[in-house]
Amino acid sequence: MQGWVAHLRAGGTTPWLEWTDPAAGDEPAARALPGAQQLELLRRINLARGAGAPARDLGSVTRLADRVLAAPAAGRGKADLPLVGARAAGFGARPVDPASVDAHELLRVASTLLADDLVALGPDPVRRGVPRPWRRRFRLVGDPVVATAAREHLLRRGRPEGGPRPFVVAVGGPLDDLLAHTWTQRCFEHGSRPWGDWLRFWRERDQLPARVDLDDSVRRWGGRRPFVRIVTDLDHLPEHLGVRRLPPVQVPGADQAELARRISAVVGIRVPVAERPALMRTLQARMPDTGVAPVVVPAAEHEWVATSAARMTRQLTRAGYPVVGDVADLAPRAPSDRPGPSRPAGHAGVDGQQVLDLAIRMIVDPGWRTGRERGRERRVEQ
Repeated sequence: MQGWVAHLRAGGTTPWLEWTDPAAGDEPAARALPGAQQLELLRRINLARGAGAPARDLGSVTRLADRVLAAPAAGRGKADLPLVGARAAGFGARPVDPASVDAHELLRVASTLLADDLVALGPDPVRRGVPRPWRRRFRLVGDPVVATAAREHLLRRGRPEGGPRPFVVAVGGPLDDLLAHTWTQRCFEHGSRPWGDWLRFWRERDQLPARVDLDDSVRRWGGRRPFVRIVTDLDHLPEHLGVRRLPPVQVPGADQAELARRISAVVGIRVPVAERPALMRTLQARMPDTGVAPVVVPAAEHEWVATSAARMTRQLTRAGYPVVGDVADLAPRAPSDRPGPSRPAGHAGVDGQQVLDLAIRMIVDPGWRTGRERGRERRVEQ
């Protein structure tokens, strides 16, 4: 048993059931063994390192291995699982083959490692330009992914949000996209429930989240009719913020959002609540892009989304706010019109293996920590 652990610490990739070192078969353990989750995650990290990850010296390999083996499994799930074929204690969890441990259990360990890396990295500094005295005053609400990216860009250009009598600019779009973007951005701020659970929470209450409900958002900021714009045509958004153009924005993929959600839960334990959003925004800017499509609203929720969109459309129409675009654009898209590959309604609509692949990639390759913030322009999928 200890021989296999030593094999993994040295960068080995042999599965447990294929390990045949006779010297390590029945010798008593000198210390408590790590759980199957930690051991299998380390084996997969070794596989990823051998598949093209940057080479490291043996000392770095061993240090990373020790971190993995000592990491606790975060969140709800099983306790550290014993290995099948090892000496059983006679109580506790049933021994398992480490290769059969699912992605959820491995991600519980991986998210702890990445959260510790993020806390050690610290937040990136917020870049602020010199405020321009004659800038247009605005308050951005609505689509959180678009609004957050625009807000950060304008802050760098000396056009911070707020000021006396600002225009309340509500960024709209198909309601299913707004819901997906809201959950995604929450994952990169304070964290959230899993995608499916989050949707179910709002559907059972027949309510919309605060940032999705455009009418409520405008009223919360005291927007009066002449100083409100409901923008559903994003091509015209820059002119209502007082600039010629805005950089394209990319909606994070389902794997990025789910991994961020898991990391956020651990970061919330490591640092004070007020410090978590800055760290998570740093993660959002640095997380590698995998090309995975964003989450989509499952077909089973389409009726509720369509009803909610119609209700919000009536509220905005009664309020008489100026609309840039068409208020009918708030209706959800038909499933066939959604961008990206279609997904079956699985666990929270997210592929756990894709999330695990991204987590292992970030553990193996420290480029997201050692490199600078991504400068690549991002694009909103239309």
